[in-house]
Amino acid sequence: MLIGIDLGTSSVRAAVVDEGGRIQGLGQQEYPIETPRPGWAEQDPEQWWRATCLACREAIVRAAAEPSDIAAISFSGQMHGTVLVDAAGRALGKSIIWADGRGGALAGRLNQALGEERLAELAGNRVAPGFMAATLGWLGEQEPAELARARWALLPKDYLRLRLGGDPASEPSDASATLLFDVRRGAWSGELTQAVGVDGALLPPLARSTDVVGRLSAAAGAELGLLAGVPLVAGAGDQAAQAVGNGVMVSSVASCTIGTGGQVLQPLDAPHADPQLRVHCFCHALPNTWFLMAATLSAGLSLRWWRDTLGLPAEGAYEALDREAERAGIGAGGLLFLPYLLGERTPHMDSGARGAFVGLGLEHSRGHLARAVMEGVALSLRQGLDIMASLTLPPDGLVASGGGAKSRLWRQIQADVLGKPLRTVRGAERAVVGAAMLAGLGVGVYADFDQAREACVHYGDTVTPDRDRVAAYNRLLKVYEHLYPALLPVYVRLAEIRALTADNPSITAEADSDS
Repeated sequence: MLIGIDLGTSSVRAAVVDEGGRIQGLGQQEYPIETPRPGWAEQDPEQWWRATCLACREAIVRAAAEPSDIAAISFSGQMHGTVLVDAAGRALGKSIIWADGRGGALAGRLNQALGEERLAELAGNRVAPGFMAATLGWLGEQEPAELARARWALLPKDYLRLRLGGDPASEPSDASATLLFDVRRGAWSGELTQAVGVDGALLPPLARSTDVVGRLSAAAGAELGLLAGVPLVAGAGDQAAQAVGNGVMVSSVASCTIGTGGQVLQPLDAPHADPQLRVHCFCHALPNTWFLMAATLSAGLSLRWWRDTLGLPAEGAYEALDREAERAGIGAGGLLFLPYLLGERTPHMDSGARGAFVGLGLEHSRGHLARAVMEGVALSLRQGLDIMASLTLPPDGLVASGGGAKSRLWRQIQADVLGKPLRTVRGAERAVVGAAMLAGLGVGVYADFDQAREACVHYGDTVTPDRDRVAAYNRLLKVYEHLYPALLPVYVRLAEIRALTADNPSITAEADSDS
C-alpha cells in the first residue's frame, strides 16, 4: 500500500492507494484562507499539519490498513506559495500562498527589468503575485527582519514533507513555478535570485520527483498512526501530480482541470515558452519532460462563490445549479461571465482584473447566471488552449480532472468550448493517486512511469463535442475576447477607488452617513 497526500488550497486529502491505483481509504480535512488585508492570502502551516494528521488517520482507518502495510508516502500540493522556516524546521508564521496579491507592484518591476525575452529564455514564465519570487522580494523590502530569521524558503508540500521527517528539498515541477528556477538547466537561477534580491542559500537542494528524501520520524509517525522509517518521496506540484494520476505524460494528451482554479496542461519533450508569457512553461514530474499550462485563477471557485452568494446549502447545491443551468441553454440567454474574482493569469496576467456579468437583464434567473459562470470559465480556458496551439501541436484530446469533472453538464460545456473529446479517468482524487504513483516509483513498486500508468490509470466515458454547439461557442468566444480590453480602463479606476477607501476608511463612513 502507498499513501498519497495532496495539500490543496481549501483542504488536504490523504489516501491509502493499492498498487493498481485504487483508493482503499480517503481522508479529507478543510482549513481556511486568511485575508488579513484586502488582496492578501495566507494560511497557517500548523493547521496544514493538524489537518494532515487527521486526514491520514482517517484514510488508514477507512482502508482497514495496518501501519506495516504502508511502503512509502509522497506528496502533491498547491504551487507557488512560500513557507519560511528556521534551522530547526519550524515555520516562521503564516504561509503566503498563490492567491496573494501583495507582491503585485514588485512583480511588475521585475517583469519590466528582466524583460519578456529573457524571462521566456530563463524561467519560461512571467513573475506573478503569489509566486515565491514576488513573495520573497516583497518580504525583503517590507519585512527584512523576518526574512533574515529564515533558514529555508519552502513550497507548501515541501514544508509538509519536512514536518514528517524529510530532508529540506524541492523538485523541478514545483521549483519551476517559483520563478527562481532555470527551466532549461533544471536548477535554481542565480540571475533570478539576484534580480529578486534574495540569498540563493534560502532555496533548498533539488531532487527528482521520485527520489526518497527522508523517512518518517518517530514523532510524526505517532501523530499519523504509522511506523517510523517509512520512505518519504519528493512528490510534485499539484498540476504535475494530477497529470501523472490522469496519465497525461505525452504531448498528444492534455488535461483540463476545474478545481479551485482551472488549468489546461499539455506535456512537452522540450521547453517551449510563450514569447509573450501568456501561458506557463513548467517542468513535469517525469524526467526530461516539461508542460505548457494555461491558468484561470477562479474556476470552480467562481461557481462556489455563486453558490455561497445564493446562500444555498452545500448538500445538493451543485446538482440543483446544474439542472437550472442546463435549462438556461447555450449562451445563458445572452449573458457572459468573466471569472476574474482573484484577478487573472492566462491570457492577461493581470492581478487587478475583476469578475463581471455582462448582458444581465430582468429575464435572467439564477440558472442563467450559473450557466454563464460555467461557460465563462470554459471560455477562459479556451483562450489558453488557443495560445498553446500556437506553440506546439494541439492535443488529440483532453482528460477532465478536478471537481468540475463531476458535473456532466460542465464536462459537455468544456468539450464543446474547447472543441476536443474529453474523457474521464475511473476513480477520484487524481492528484492524490498521482502522488501515490510517485511514492511507488520511488521505492520500486513500479519500474517506470509507463508501468505505473498501465497499472493505475483506467479511462472511463468520453464526452464528444457537438459540431453545432462548437460553432455557437466559437461565435461567443469572439464576443468574450473583447470584454477584457473594453473593461481594462474600468478596472484601473476601480483599483484606484479601492486603494483610496482602504487607506481612508472614513470615506466609506461619510458616504454611509450621507445616505
